[in-house]
Amino acid sequence: MLHKLIFTCLLSSLLLSHELTAQKFQSSTTKTQLLELYSSQGCSSCPPAERWISKQLHNPDLWNTFIPVVFHVDYWDYLGWKDSFSNKLYSARQRSYHYQGGISSVYTPGMVLDGHEWRGWYRNHSLPVSIKKPGQLKAILNKSILKIKFEHTLPLNVNIALLGFNIMTDIKTGENSGKKFTEDFIVLDKIKQFSKDGNWIIDISTMHIKSGQRYALAIWINKPDNLQPLQATGGWIDNP
Repeated sequence: MLHKLIFTCLLSSLLLSHELTAQKFQSSTTKTQLLELYSSQGCSSCPPAERWISKQLHNPDLWNTFIPVVFHVDYWDYLGWKDSFSNKLYSARQRSYHYQGGISSVYTPGMVLDGHEWRGWYRNHSLPVSIKKPGQLKAILNKSILKIKFEHTLPLNVNIALLGFNIMTDIKTGENSGKKFTEDFIVLDKIKQFSKDGNWIIDISTMHIKSGQRYALAIWINKPDNLQPLQATGGWIDNP
């Protein structure tokens, strides 16, 4: 009887330890909006937009009502400065928004809020709050295994973006030559995976880290034929 009690206590302790080491992310039932900035270190017009995005670090609604992500496109790379964070897939994503009617044209800096072009940052407008209630998106990260659940009957894609913060770059050539950038919310890598039932188990250990003094995950879902996010969640993570 004593041995059984000791075993039960040890098992409970192990389960509690396992629970404490896992990191949990959960949206509310109201929609958490994805704010996408399409930018480039080679674009002279982009630094003000990146500074505006960095200010959102102090916004109390961060991770709760909105999640910013900064995609660096590659179509500026041939003009004198190769952006080390640029990716042709991010340029293709922005073009897809244009084809689907979410944005009027492909340009930088360009912001997309909840799947639609948003220019309010130019006038320092506050982000509009969504009143939609698509349901909760839940995720648990245990070491490198990310388990995601969204109660839905439709086939969906889940997107996981690894974000880097306080990334410093000395720009030596191109339109921003001589400037030193400090950037936040940069998408360092991205994974997309399909599911028929709203459940995903994904190993994120393959994601390319690059540099950064702090990291976070942005997680969102969308229909396979439409980039508009249905729900999002995310937050800070331990150094991957």
